[in-house]
Amino acid sequence: MERKLVTIVYADVAGYSRLIGLDEEGTIARLRTHQSDLIDPKISERAGRIVKTMGDGWLAEFGSPVEAVRCAAEIQVGMTAREAPIPEDRRIRFRIGVNLGDVIAEDGDVLGDGVNIAARLQTLADVGGICVSRSVRDQVRDRLPVGFEYLGEQSVRNIARPIPCYRVRFEGAAPAVAKPGTRKAKLVVGLATAGLAVFLGIAVWLLTGNDLVQRDRDRTAVAAPTPQAAKADGEKEAPRLSIVVLPFRNLSNDPDQDYFADGLTDDITTDLSRISGSFVISRNTAFTFKGTLNDEKTIARILGVRYLLEGSARRTGDQVRVNARLIDGSTGGQLWSDRFDHDVRDIAAFQDEVTGRIVNSLSLQLVASEAHKAQLAHPNNPDTVDLTMRGWWLLRQPADRQRMLDARQLFEDALDKNPQYGPGLLGLAMTYADMVFLTWSDDHDGDLERADAALTRALAVAPQNAIAAYIKARVLFGRSQLQDAIDSCETSLALDRNYASAYGFLAAMVRLAGHPERSLKLLEQAMLLSPRDPEMWTWLQYLGRAQSDLGQAEDAIANFKRAIAINPAAPAYQWTLLSTAYARAKRPAEAREAMDTFLRLSPHLMEGKSEGVVKAMQLQIRLAVRGYYLGIIDGDIGKQTRKALASFQRDQGIPVSEQADDETVSRLGLSQPSSGSVH
Repeated sequence: MERKLVTIVYADVAGYSRLIGLDEEGTIARLRTHQSDLIDPKISERAGRIVKTMGDGWLAEFGSPVEAVRCAAEIQVGMTAREAPIPEDRRIRFRIGVNLGDVIAEDGDVLGDGVNIAARLQTLADVGGICVSRSVRDQVRDRLPVGFEYLGEQSVRNIARPIPCYRVRFEGAAPAVAKPGTRKAKLVVGLATAGLAVFLGIAVWLLTGNDLVQRDRDRTAVAAPTPQAAKADGEKEAPRLSIVVLPFRNLSNDPDQDYFADGLTDDITTDLSRISGSFVISRNTAFTFKGTLNDEKTIARILGVRYLLEGSARRTGDQVRVNARLIDGSTGGQLWSDRFDHDVRDIAAFQDEVTGRIVNSLSLQLVASEAHKAQLAHPNNPDTVDLTMRGWWLLRQPADRQRMLDARQLFEDALDKNPQYGPGLLGLAMTYADMVFLTWSDDHDGDLERADAALTRALAVAPQNAIAAYIKARVLFGRSQLQDAIDSCETSLALDRNYASAYGFLAAMVRLAGHPERSLKLLEQAMLLSPRDPEMWTWLQYLGRAQSDLGQAEDAIANFKRAIAINPAAPAYQWTLLSTAYARAKRPAEAREAMDTFLRLSPHLMEGKSEGVVKAMQLQIRLAVRGYYLGIIDGDIGKQTRKALASFQRDQGIPVSEQADDETVSRLGLSQPSSGSVH
């Protein structure tokens, strides 16, 4: 079973039963002729694939939404022309629905909501017309000579949420109406006089680059567009975060190793489609370029994408080496590259590792590149996507309080322009949740509510979203719902097995649930998938905590110090973790020094707090410098603090109450709240 992101075109004959009743043999014969002479060639020409025919309709998949809509319109125009001699009541006319979505591919068929939505859109289309989903409209808009009329959110059978629908306005799907004052309009009038107005649609497509891609008979090369066509195509801006994964080359002497290179291409294509807001050309289209002679800029122009990923695989003895590089389609310049080596005896694990590392690296690189392009293209008038890209770029940097607030402002500005933009809502939710998690929030409960509200709106747009499930886990954790948070993080990984951030956060939570060994394994996976991740400082902290729980104090110290070195602007509580680790390693002087550094970096830690909270903070500090408390100094006597109290009480030989009773407070030297020094 394979998941992939494709464009589904679903077509059905309008009034098929009535047509069969009028002329069964004639209708079936004409429909078969249309299928063989018009529909199949058009789908093939636009790099699509017929998945199946259903007697009165057909289902096809395309790698590109642009080519899918272009093909659907050409078929509707062609049907109008071919059926023109037939009496009106006997004409075969299609309704067509088009949807861009995630599907399950199995034994040549495609299944899932992505297909079901296309089928429902078909029922909403006009006779001879096309109805598309918002995802298709967003990718095709301004890239084809068609218009889109919003039909609102339509509730349809067996789909849980309403579907935002658009009617495609194009010449040829219905009788054309001439517009005066243009050369094309005058041509239409002339053609209509001769009874040939139906061919206007074909003329429009030809005039706008209908045949930019010409393949020779053996399909081994793709010719560049003509200069005129290239110019017309170049004026259309490629979709943001649009990429094609070109077939990885097999550099081994053994042709049988093609399966490994092709498998890498398939896996990376599938997993890249999970990047929020991405537009990934399907593997079927990408493989038409296998062995071609075209350069990257030409391929990018033909496919209408901003980026290309290309690579190679070479096997030498028991070793396999994979090289990959990301190319800017507009310049041909290299934006990123990496190399991977592995023992061939564990080839399946290696393929998963390479795929995961490439996808995580590209998710960071593509967002950074798009944010930079947005700043250059629209410095004074950014649109919703520009603002969102810039916000996510800030979130992908090592954590910094002001940077977090700047990202929030960008997301709010983006949502002012489009309140239902999913990536913007997710970004906004992330800023609120992370401000709480990183102890920077001035309104803990309120910020969690705001994060939850943004998530609810985002999930209404995209209910099955790995990032949303991950953010939800952080919100639940902030509410001390540990098991629910773990479940939500597991859901995130079920939706995206390569989501490194989810592995890292799950590691933190399972450690708190009493499973430090599993925490280590999860962190190993996160670091393997994204070895240069901006979250590395947090993962090192989680690693140090798990190692400290397992008695590996010196290893914990090393990782806490690495975390501080990577991101010194991170919340100061990381020094409390280092203090505890030093204490557990029987290095009390260094433990006190680390805690004093924390207090120096937190001069207002206890200002405005009640006497009870101040005492609780002092309790946590004293427990930490004795090696018992591995948490945040927040004055909350929660599970971690009670666990530390129990350990201290057992070691002191006093009753284990898990409370700050008088004897415990006295043993810690805290009969009176101190001014902050721990000496």
